[in-house]
Amino acid sequence: QHLPSDFTKKFIAFQQYVIGLHKGHDYCLSQMGNADETPVSFDEPFNNIIEEIGTKSVIIKTLGNEKMCITVMLAVLADGIKLPPYVILKRKTMLKDQLPTGIIVRCQNQGWMSTDLMKNWLNIIWNRRPGVLVRKRRMLVLGTFKEYLTPAMKNIAGEMNAALAVVPGGMS
Repeated sequence: QHLPSDFTKKFIAFQQYVIGLHKGHDYCLSQMGNADETPVSFDEPFNNIIEEIGTKSVIIKTLGNEKMCITVMLAVLADGIKLPPYVILKRKTMLKDQLPTGIIVRCQNQGWMSTDLMKNWLNIIWNRRPGVLVRKRRMLVLGTFKEYLTPAMKNIAGEMNAALAVVPGGMS
């Protein structure tokens, strides 16, 4: 990932925004969280290959799943508590197999976060985290994703008494 040319300016502005929110509302550490989604590949071919110079073709052994991946939403609270991983499978229907405990699994046709899944994540992970205080104000820092900034998402966050802070583009 290449950082934006005005990285320092954006970083300082974002940092000041988050610090201002924290000071202005005196958040408890258990009420401040950071979440972002990341792709996880099933078969990642090596980027470095050692072969003699001038070789016309190079065979790369893979399991044949290099295009298959899942999306995982990971989150941590400012007090160090890690929230359960939220795994999104690229499927239409849920697996019938027994799934591991301690993770939440959902399905989506493209295998990534959608507005509906984000609402689900907020309700079953963010709102049910350890130490959640019903009337206390909270802050959630999210990676850059346009679905986080929709009016529907802002309304949901407002109903949850949560301020959203979205990391500037190209800096998550």
